[in-house]
Amino acid sequence: MSGNRVQRLKRRALRFLTDAKNDYNEGYYDTSTFHVEQALQLYIKALIFELFGKDYEGHGIRELLGYLSKLLKENGYEDLSRKVNELVREYREQLISIEDAYIDSRYEDIDYYEEESKELIGIAERIINSLEEVAKNVKLG
Repeated sequence: MSGNRVQRLKRRALRFLTDAKNDYNEGYYDTSTFHVEQALQLYIKALIFELFGKDYEGHGIRELLGYLSKLLKENGYEDLSRKVNELVREYREQLISIEDAYIDSRYEDIDYYEEESKELIGIAERIINSLEEVAKNVKLG
């Protein structure tokens, strides 16, 4: 698949994650959480395109992970599909918070707090690292 597109999406995703950390360090927990959502959304879309050459129009993190899991299973990577599903189960509540941040941090009168922001950044990092392992196994596979 187009390596330039994949690299561009991943670079943007990691830039959003850096923005999330910078916002967190400056006390902007609402935009930090928004940037976490953008980082995960772009990273998962990049991976779907990289591994399967498919675009996906959805924006929900759980929806994107579900689609990735489905593609993995359809292509014979059932163990990796289960691994992605386990990520969704393990972080379900936090993923809902991240998805809510996509709209709430921009349009709603809602506050995000230091601990929540810090936790969501850590979860985003763990998910991205886990997805890189998934991708590595597909490429070797």
